[in-house]
Amino acid sequence: MSRREWNRSADQFDELVCDIASEETNNQLRRFVTAARPSPKKSVLVDLGCGTGTFVQKFGKHFRKIFAADFATAVVKKAEKTYKGATPATWRVADVKECPKLFGTQCADLAVCLNVITSPSAARRKSLWATIKAVTKPSGHMLIVVPSVESCEMVNEWENRTRKRPKPAFRKGGLAERGDGAWQKHFSRSELTSIITELGFSVVRLGAVSYAWSSEGMRKPRSAAKGPWDWICLAKRVA
Repeated sequence: MSRREWNRSADQFDELVCDIASEETNNQLRRFVTAARPSPKKSVLVDLGCGTGTFVQKFGKHFRKIFAADFATAVVKKAEKTYKGATPATWRVADVKECPKLFGTQCADLAVCLNVITSPSAARRKSLWATIKAVTKPSGHMLIVVPSVESCEMVNEWENRTRKRPKPAFRKGGLAERGDGAWQKHFSRSELTSIITELGFSVVRLGAVSYAWSSEGMRKPRSAAKGPWDWICLAKRVA
């Protein structure tokens, strides 16, 4: 959606977006944050694409200082208004790629970017990856969540069982249509690992963060062994 549409829909943000920080079903975020070993006395958190601030609300207490940004004014205002943590937090209305100028380069002990790198534009995605690297300290960590190719293929297979004319899951390059006519980039596990390594990070942990079938607009199929998931990765910037 456009910035104007997000501003109009801020009160319905949680209904419109699968906010993985509130909708995950297997408690992976906590495990991955713990693995980064943040210090309430020293560590700085930068949340790139913070939405209504769910991640900051949950994990802000583990940091000394917080910087958070999103591009829709109403969404950021809602995040700032609802934040009740004791850790000082700076909230900014900005495109993610503007954050190194706003918050400083190499400032984050943990840079978080949850389901933001989803643009169908390869150039846009490249700039977002570069932004995450720019704000992360040498030997600091980034925590990434991205849509999963493998999960999308599974969901699509279940959906196609009820269709007379099955539809393909993807366009070339891992782009999938998300119901409203918008196209979203999905990543395979191997592609994500390759991108992170080429960016100058080493993978610390990589796994699946699960969410409910209802977020895909479906009831759970009776014989489904598992639910849909995004990829979650904690990676350390090579000094």
